[in-house]
Amino acid sequence: MKEDKRIIEGCLAGKRGAFEELLEKYKSKVYSICIRMVRNPTDAEDIAQEVFVRVFSALDRYDPSFPFSSWLYRITSNMCIDFIRKTKDRPVSIDKPLSGDDGEYAFQLPSDGAGPDRNVQAREMISILEEALARLPERYRMIVILRHEEQLSYEEISESLGIPIGTVKARIHRARNMIKEFFAKKGLIEDLLEMGDE
Repeated sequence: MKEDKRIIEGCLAGKRGAFEELLEKYKSKVYSICIRMVRNPTDAEDIAQEVFVRVFSALDRYDPSFPFSSWLYRITSNMCIDFIRKTKDRPVSIDKPLSGDDGEYAFQLPSDGAGPDRNVQAREMISILEEALARLPERYRMIVILRHEEQLSYEEISESLGIPIGTVKARIHRARNMIKEFFAKKGLIEDLLEMGDE
């Protein structure tokens, strides 16, 4: 937080290279959120760039009493959700691999050194989990990404999205139930529960 404060003060003072330093520090995280939300590398890159354009133009309105990352994630979340709402009728392939400059994006499962059959099953489960995540409404999908991909605490998610902690917990609970329902419809609920135990 102290480092962010120093960089932001440099940006506001017109210090050369300060904004590039801020961009370098956060661009991967912002892109990661965007790709998980919109599932298209080109769109994710465009949104991420637009996020930083907005950050640059609104930096003088940032309140330093809150973590910069929370403010940045709120902007990112809003822009992703706006984009999804504008392009809702556009079809998205859930089978298309999510890849970009930083490599492929997928749910990570710990490897236990299992054989090829187990690896195939794990890949199938990841694919189904990706499909379940893609079907969640945007507000639930964003919270799942921030909690499980970005490893944010309930408090950080609350700050980032500007919603009460109780709402964060309720949405995470509801999202998990929706994912369980999706797996149950496919007859795979036992496999999901087993995956969660590992």
